[in-house]
Amino acid sequence: MNTSFTDKIEQFITEIPKVELHLHLEGAIPLETLFDLIQREGRESSIKNLDDLHRKLTYTDFAHFIEVWTWKNTFIKEERDFEEIAYQVLGNLSKQNVKYVEAFYAPGDYWRQGLSVQEITEYLIKGKERAHRDFGIRSELIIDLIRDHGPERSMQYLEEVTAYLDKGVIGVGLGGSEQSFPAEPYAPVYEEARQRGFRLTAHAGEAAGANSIWTVVEKLGVERIGHGVRANEDPQLLSLLEERQIPLEMCVMSNVKTGVCESVEDHPIKQYFQQGLMVTVNSDDPTMFNTSISQEYLVLTQKLDFTPNDLKLLSMNGIVASFMSDEDKELIKSQFEKKWQQLLNKYF
Repeated sequence: MNTSFTDKIEQFITEIPKVELHLHLEGAIPLETLFDLIQREGRESSIKNLDDLHRKLTYTDFAHFIEVWTWKNTFIKEERDFEEIAYQVLGNLSKQNVKYVEAFYAPGDYWRQGLSVQEITEYLIKGKERAHRDFGIRSELIIDLIRDHGPERSMQYLEEVTAYLDKGVIGVGLGGSEQSFPAEPYAPVYEEARQRGFRLTAHAGEAAGANSIWTVVEKLGVERIGHGVRANEDPQLLSLLEERQIPLEMCVMSNVKTGVCESVEDHPIKQYFQQGLMVTVNSDDPTMFNTSISQEYLVLTQKLDFTPNDLKLLSMNGIVASFMSDEDKELIKSQFEKKWQQLLNKYF
């Protein structure tokens, strides 16, 4: 691939309209903002500059990633920090032509700091509304119930955010240590969330195998699956995902950085895409993994031979798989279609 063509592809990918459905706000805090939070605290002598922070955000495996994630969270000390976090994250995404985001947040991670679920939620809503005014980017929040905390506490989190349903919060998710905490005990929580009107997604098939995906589909009744990278361990499961068109929120660089996949080339996203599964492209924790949504699209072209038309389908899949209303989906589809035609004519 010659230099001029590479530059053209990179510029094209920056300009394409995007949807982001699997993004953890706390894992997307711009590096400079995270560094400022650490410096404000003044107790982490090992982090003297951005290079030190980059080195800290390197993982041996998924468990190590969770350990560093927990460390990072200790520097968020006040509910009001979340307004700026949301604003900075969404501003950064807007520069990459992300038009719509459904972002996870995990207020339960901050109970040790004495932070309130409701106040964290309110400040995030303020931040995302300010970002919408300033950048035009639309976003909704999905509360991560965190499987490590147990169903009882998850039910409490659900109770605390119900007042914000359709006022900034749109759904529930289930992140955390998938290999240690199976999803089935959360079935009553998910049923309650569904009855209240929350949309449903859950991490599965990342740190645990195909059985974990079966559980969130059959026991939790999810509408989307976070990752699903290990679905190919069970051909029957792949057939079900294809038949039902259950969307997969795929995050290639995340899976490589945490050791779920040995390399980009080993990632099954191309296999799933060619088989007709509903695949979407996302960045998960872009700061934690030194990636971005644009980088995710670029890797698909450079390492897995996705064509510009393939990327268009992936970008449109993001709209289809979103929790937007049908009316909003049709509106944004027409906007994306127009922009895609302009870009394909301009670059190819």
